[in-house]
Amino acid sequence: MKLNYFQLEPHLAKQLASVYIVCGEEILLKQDAIHQIRKAAKKAGFNERIRITPEAGFDWDQLYSMLYSGTLLADKRLFELDFRDVLPNKTAGSILQGYGDNPAPDITLLIDIGKIDDKISRSAWYKSLEKAGVVITIWPIPREQLPQWIINRAKKYKLQFNHDAANLLADYIEGNLVAAAQAIEKIYLLQPQKNVDTDLVKTILTDESRFSVFDFIESLVAGDQSRSLHILESLRFDGSEPVLILWGITRELRLLASLARELKQGSAFETLFQKHRIFSRRQPAIRRFLGKFTAEDCWHLLSHAAEIDQIIKGAVTGDAWQALQLFCLRMGTQTAS
Repeated sequence: MKLNYFQLEPHLAKQLASVYIVCGEEILLKQDAIHQIRKAAKKAGFNERIRITPEAGFDWDQLYSMLYSGTLLADKRLFELDFRDVLPNKTAGSILQGYGDNPAPDITLLIDIGKIDDKISRSAWYKSLEKAGVVITIWPIPREQLPQWIINRAKKYKLQFNHDAANLLADYIEGNLVAAAQAIEKIYLLQPQKNVDTDLVKTILTDESRFSVFDFIESLVAGDQSRSLHILESLRFDGSEPVLILWGITRELRLLASLARELKQGSAFETLFQKHRIFSRRQPAIRRFLGKFTAEDCWHLLSHAAEIDQIIKGAVTGDAWQALQLFCLRMGTQTAS
C-alpha cells in the first residue's frame, strides 16, 4: 500500500501494518510521520522500541538476530532502521527480503530512508517489504496547501489561525516547514486569548521589534523615503538581520513586477488583489506604485538588490546597511522607464 503524508493519520486510526517505509527528504514531515507511527504502535501494545542506525562496517548479522530472536518479556517490539545514510548490503537485503515474505506478528518494522530511486525500488528487499506493508512517500507541501497545513498544525497546540494569518506565515516561510513550526511554537508560548491574526504573526516574525520588516516594505512601496530610512535605522538598532530585510524587498518587488505585467496584459486591480491575496489597507499604496513604476523598473531594482545580496554574503566588499540606505534613496527617486 502507498500513502502520502495526509493519508497516514486516518490509516493508523484503523489499523497498524507490519512494515512501514517512510521515504523522502522533507525532514519535518518525516519526523511527524514517524512520530505518528510510534504513537500508534505504542497504543497497540508495542512497548519496546529499538532504533538501529547502521554505519560503515555494521555487522548485518545482528539484524537477523534482532528480527528473529524473541524477547524474554514477550513484549511486542517496534524496530526502526535508519537507512538515510547507509543502505542495506547484500546480506541485509537478503534478511529483509525474507522478513518481508513472513513478517513476525509481534514486531512492527519501521524504515526511515531518503528518496527512493530506481535502484532501490527494483531491489528484492524493497519489493518484499513494500508488498508486506505500507510505503509513505513524503513530498514538499505545495504553496496552495501550506495555509491549511499551518492551520492544522496550530490546532495541535489548541491555536486557531485565521486564513489571512496562515497565508502571511506561508508567504514568509517560503516552504520552510521548520520555520513555520517554530513560529507556531512561539505563538503557543504567548498563550494568546484570541484567534491568531496577521498582527500577532507579524509580531512573532519580527521578534516584537518596534518596527517590523513589513512596516519597512510598506513605507518603501508608499514612497515615503524619510520614514523608510527611519524604520531601516530602527531595525538596525534592534538587531534585525540585513538578509531578512533584503528578503522582504525582493519578495515584494517580484510581486509588484508580476502585478505590473498582468496589468499591462489587461487584468483589473480588483482581480489581481484577490488573486494575490493583497490586504485592503495595502491596496492604495500599490495602486500608486504601479501608476509610476513598470515591471522593467521592478526588475532593475531587483538587480540592485542582487548586488546587496553579494555584499551580505561577503562576495563583494561593502557595508550592507549603507547599501540598503542607498537602495531606499534610489527607489524613492527613480522615475518610470
